[in-house]
Amino acid sequence: MSGMVEVALGDLRAHERNSNAMRGELFEKLVAHIERSGRYPPLVVRPMPGEAGAYQVLDGHHRWRALERLGESHARCVVWDVDDGEALVLLATLNRLEGADDPLARAGLLEELKSRLDLSVTGLAKLLPESRDDVKRLLQLTAEAPAPSEPPPLESMRQAVHFFLLPEEKRRLDRVLKAIDEDRARALMALVEEKEVHG
Repeated sequence: MSGMVEVALGDLRAHERNSNAMRGELFEKLVAHIERSGRYPPLVVRPMPGEAGAYQVLDGHHRWRALERLGESHARCVVWDVDDGEALVLLATLNRLEGADDPLARAGLLEELKSRLDLSVTGLAKLLPESRDDVKRLLQLTAEAPAPSEPPPLESMRQAVHFFLLPEEKRRLDRVLKAIDEDRARALMALVEEKEVHG
């Protein structure tokens, strides 16, 4: 037997080997999403071995709990007729097989969602798995980068000057420069100007 059916929540049974856990904040967002939209992916179940009329959940334990929280009586389920071994394979894979978001593509999706639903960052975060800070960071990826400013002319840019001194000579130079100005470049130029004035 396979196909989509409506199963009474009281006829569902958790698989004792289910290892998928959802932290509280994400679960609350799942509940809010189902309450708002009435939509959710169907649970994947199999006929419960040894218990006629009951079904064992292979994928969708959190959706089941969310529907219970919302006071629903039934869940949309896809029934797969599989043995114990295949049930374990499905349990180990269905809850774990997932892709990874491309940050720029995710940012574009969030920006369009924010615009279409006229939501604030906080309002958007209430609907999504991401925290408010994560949503804000993603949306910043879609912001237009400021145009680069014109570089200053080369004549106004500082240039490196290298020369080599013996240790005692460097100590003497450091003392003289520090006595003139804390800024070594300004102190050095003051020495040059003094030399030019006095010859």
